[in-house]
Order: sequence, then C-alpha cells, then structure tokens
Amino acid sequence: MISTQVLLNLLIGAGTLICFWLIYLWKRNPAVVDVGWATGLTIMGLIHSAGLNASAPGALLTTALALFWGIRLGGYLFWTRIRPGRRDPRYEQLHSGKGGLPSLRVLFHYLIQAFFQAIVGIPLIFSAQSGATCSTWLVFGLLFWFVGYGGSIVADAQLHRFRTNPANRGMVCQTGLWNYSRHPNYFFEILLWTGFAFLGLPVKLGWLGLISPLTLMFTMARLTGPISEQQSLRSKPDGYRRYRETTSMIVPWFKKVRSVSATHGS
Repeated sequence: MISTQVLLNLLIGAGTLICFWLIYLWKRNPAVVDVGWATGLTIMGLIHSAGLNASAPGALLTTALALFWGIRLGGYLFWTRIRPGRRDPRYEQLHSGKGGLPSLRVLFHYLIQAFFQAIVGIPLIFSAQSGATCSTWLVFGLLFWFVGYGGSIVADAQLHRFRTNPANRGMVCQTGLWNYSRHPNYFFEILLWTGFAFLGLPVKLGWLGLISPLTLMFTMARLTGPISEQQSLRSKPDGYRRYRETTSMIVPWFKKVRSVSATHGS
C-alpha cells in the first residue's frame, strides 16, 4: 500500500511539474519550477487527505497545514521571483546552455525534481491517516511545524528586504537569521517537514516519513546549497568567501572567529 501511495506522489509531482514546464515554454523562465515544487506537495497533501475520511483529525490537519505551507511558499516565490521576471542562475544554465534542446534539458530537470517531491511528500501519507487528537507526537509535530513555518517567513522576509534595498547591491545578506546561518530558510524548511513526519509517527510504518527531512537535509547541504553558493562566490567573491568561513551553513549558530592568518590572506 505504501508503495502505491509513493507512486501516487510521483505521478502528482510529475503531472504538476509537466504543467509548469508548459508555463516555462510560455514564459521562458525555468525558475517557475520552484512554484511547481510548492504546488505539487500541496496537492499531495490534499489528495492523501481526500482519499480518507476528509473529516478525520489527521486529514483535516494535513489539509490545513499543507494549504498554509503551499500558499505561503508558492505565493512568496511567485510574487518576489516569477512576477518581476527575476532569473535564477541555477536554472539559466539549463535554459541557455549549449548542446541538445534546452527545453528538453529543463523538462528532464523538472522530472528529477518530481522524484524528490515524491520522497519529501511521504510524511503527508501518514499524517493524513493519523487519528490522534492529543498525543506527544502531535504536540512535537505541531511545535516543529510552527517553528519551521514562522522561521521560514522571517528568513524570507529578511532576505527580500535586504535584496530590494539598492544600498545593499553587491553585498552579502547578514542581517537577522542570516547572520547565524547561510541558509536559514533551508533549516526552517527541514524543521517544518520534520513536524509533518512527527504527526504521522503513530501510524503503522509512520517512521518512513522521517525520510523526508533527511532527504531535504542531504539535498540542501550537498546539492542546492553548494550550487547557490558557487554563484554567490562568483558574484561576490571576497564578501561571500568571508561569510562562508565564519557562518554555519544550515543550522543557525554563532559566528566563527577567523584566524589572523586567514584575515590577512583574504
């Protein structure tokens, strides 16, 4: 049964991102995939909830939390990146690179993201089935979810405010949460999906939901984080190099003190 539900996740993710690929063909901006990420996972939550008793506690809670998360993240990405036509260097290489058809390269990348979507969405399968109205896992799940949700809003707002200030052009954002983590938005996203996983732990095989935050941690630390940081190093080499040397990558922590030799060498 779980394999069927994961396959359903994959079909939802692939179907959603193929639709966004068609939007890409229209807008010629491959960054629309980020809105597709939020949209696909939200649809997964709604479908898993609707497939059960829609009035059950777990189904209602999963529906509400998935909607809050998806509308917030998708709306933020659309309003700050897609609506103004902002280009993302991570995706522009796919769009403008040499060799083969760019549109097919973008489609292949979207389908890879659909695979990761299916894995990240696994907790929604179990949280929708949870019938617990008061349990330790429910309390911890909601605590992690709300801390992650609130922290994501704060981190995104701080970064957006910094980027939209012309005085900060060419500088590295180190305000608020960004002073303690190079990717605080990643950290709080991992917390939020840990919350979803905890909500489903009372369900049989619910521990499989923990694959979701672990997958996010791996991909953010080993793939998306390093890729975005390479772009930052190209655009702000000295400032971002110092930032990387002194600031935790994902988990917020106090600044490292740079050695005298490192300071002179930069």
